[in-house]
Amino acid sequence: MTLSVANLDAGYGQLAVLHDVSLSVQNGEILAVVGSNGAGKTTLLRAVSGLIRPSAGSVRIDDRVITGRAAERMAGFGLTHVPENRLCFPTLSVRDNLMLGAWSKGGKGDLDAVLELFPRLMTRLAQAAGTLSGGEQQMVAIGRGLMASPTVMMLDEPSIGLAPKVVAEIMEVLARLKVEKKMAVLLVEQNVRASFGIADRAVVMQRGRVVLEGTPGELVELPEVRNAYLGHAAA
Repeated sequence: MTLSVANLDAGYGQLAVLHDVSLSVQNGEILAVVGSNGAGKTTLLRAVSGLIRPSAGSVRIDDRVITGRAAERMAGFGLTHVPENRLCFPTLSVRDNLMLGAWSKGGKGDLDAVLELFPRLMTRLAQAAGTLSGGEQQMVAIGRGLMASPTVMMLDEPSIGLAPKVVAEIMEVLARLKVEKKMAVLLVEQNVRASFGIADRAVVMQRGRVVLEGTPGELVELPEVRNAYLGHAAA
């Protein structure tokens, strides 16, 4: 599967946020999207997944145009969106949170596969999701997305607020999904070091536009990337 975004404009009412954004990510590939707060990264994911309607441009999965389709239909097209701040249902059990992800498949998601990726959740299945640590809630959020058996997964800041050890675990799982499931992964992440460590390609957004793109190795050689996102120590 290939997710293709072409010449996308989007925003909120009269506020234009995205301007002529184009990018693509193929199966078996991780594309990192980096940029400062307010660059339009979250709006990009929201526009792709149908939470807001683009004002121009197109979104495709392979040859199927999904631009502006309702968000609840996206899982049926093979696309899942893991939002920022996890958004687990705090009073529901871990099991119920995960099973909600299989709604588009008639409740027949592969729970065992999710637990193999996140074995820590195995002993938490009956526990209310709101009582978990931040890292465990992020595992639930990603697991819930995986229960729909997606071919394309988009993640918004999965490392936010997490300890470095947990961030490493999350990034390892994403790398496994790319290799083992041949999944296309669109990763929005302010932790540039972590995302560049697993990404095949990356784009940098500023003020709603893609201003740079290339491999992580190419981008870290650019002074503007090193200074803005990696600190002078990386120079």
